Amino acid sequence: MQTIRGHILEIVRESDEPLMTKLLMNRGLIELDEAKKNEFFHPSFEHLHDPYLMDGMDLAVERILRAREKKERVVVFGDYDVDGVSSTALLVRFFASIGIQVSYRLPHRIHDGYGLKKHFIDELAEKDVKLIITVDCGTRDLEVIKYAYSKGIEVIVSDHHAVPEEIPQEVIAILNPKIRESNYPFSSLSGSGVALKVASAIAMKVFPDTYEKVILEYVDFACLGTIADCMPLIGENRTIASLGLQRLESSNSSGLRKLIEWKYKEMDADIVGFHIGPRINAAGRMDSPYKALSLLLAGEDKLDSILAELEDLNTKRKTTTEHFIKHALEVVDRDKGILFYDSTDIEHGIIGLIAGRLTEAFGKPAIALKREDNKLVASCRSPEHISIVELLEECREYFVAFGGHRQAAGFTILAEKFEEFKQTIERKLTEKHGAISTKAKTLRIETNLSFSEITPDFFKTLQIFKPFGIGNPKPLFLIRDFTPVSVDYLGKDGKHLKLIESSGKFNINAFGFGEFYDELQESENISLVVEINEEVWMGRKKIVLNVRDMVV
Repeated sequence: MQTIRGHILEIVRESDEPLMTKLLMNRGLIELDEAKKNEFFHPSFEHLHDPYLMDGMDLAVERILRAREKKERVVVFGDYDVDGVSSTALLVRFFASIGIQVSYRLPHRIHDGYGLKKHFIDELAEKDVKLIITVDCGTRDLEVIKYAYSKGIEVIVSDHHAVPEEIPQEVIAILNPKIRESNYPFSSLSGSGVALKVASAIAMKVFPDTYEKVILEYVDFACLGTIADCMPLIGENRTIASLGLQRLESSNSSGLRKLIEWKYKEMDADIVGFHIGPRINAAGRMDSPYKALSLLLAGEDKLDSILAELEDLNTKRKTTTEHFIKHALEVVDRDKGILFYDSTDIEHGIIGLIAGRLTEAFGKPAIALKREDNKLVASCRSPEHISIVELLEECREYFVAFGGHRQAAGFTILAEKFEEFKQTIERKLTEKHGAISTKAKTLRIETNLSFSEITPDFFKTLQIFKPFGIGNPKPLFLIRDFTPVSVDYLGKDGKHLKLIESSGKFNINAFGFGEFYDELQESENISLVVEINEEVWMGRKKIVLNVRDMVV
């Protein structure tokens, strides 16, 4: 069954089991023992793993506490995205609270690029810094770590990106759950999740009697990076996300509290993913990441001007992104196994968004690049069944630098090597996966549904599966053969529609479907793919159906 937006519908279960049973079966949870089900449905602090299971943690904690004792200058070095900024805020706030003389540095996306660089080491050596702790970066910065050591600066890496074969002897520890030798039981932590483990390990030493209370004050920052960096919300990530969402409204960060004071519904992952995350990311994409970090660290009296600036940057980000996405969709060679889009005019900070949209549209790996003089800076995305970072690893001889995750990565390459690289990576892709055809995105439908089945109890059942995200997707349902009483525009710009059903019990919103107004006016039998949510207006709750797609 194909939809008006070109999706393929996959109905997972059309049987007569109760909704709870269907959702459990569809997510592979039905056969879990009671302890594992309890962890899924009632995540709590006790479900967080012992941080000392992470290889090198004991060495890292010993060195950090020695820095505190000797009053050495310590710098937390982060990244320019949400995960890196929230990781930095987490450790800076925690270190300051236990008396460490801490400062921070973030790279500028354009001027510095990703990760540690020698000019940062030179600056910090002049300031008599003795210890750098990286967050959400550092695993591949081997030469810079050796350079820091030669300048009298020791480095602890906390990161979650793919691990190279070589690990320098000069590093104190590389805290990364992806290290093969690590005994850590969960490999999919975000950078901010690893930073939380660092803080947890130290807190166990410094606050042995109040350890849990202390760490719960920082789990909101780990929640931001976990959700916004699109980590799978399963296992320990689900626990971090759940505890963090509970903490956000009473966060110690005035900036975080200010960001969510507008909210009109229960705190959930969507508020982080679609409201908080993009505004924090906009700073690093369009300007300086320090503007976002200052929001997380600032006091109440400085917030209004920072928030106004972030809002302006986010608006600019949205406008610019839509312009380039429209052009990319028009000009990209969709017959290739890997989709390439490069430009000299594109904003450096949005190339990842362009690559992501191309992958979503065509179901293929995509690489968007910005040309800068004699080099190109790239951001890569891939569908779930293809590891883009493994493909890059096999082409590493072409790069000035590279790194990333299974489905999201980046690299810098000299322009003179680009054409040869394109041919090589296409060949590697074919050798590993065969010919890659354009695939319509599949929407995974939990089950068929009728309007009469959508009751308050039904909605409560859905809620216990939150937070939704990668690995635990928001449930989609198919309502067949619906004839709307009317179809009207929603808002003034003609982009959105509202459909009225005969009982009037539900609001049915079709955001982005304005172009299908005439077609829907003439249709008597429409099948709707919907998410089921709840709106609160003037203190009253009402179930709302948000349309993801339709079959007309």
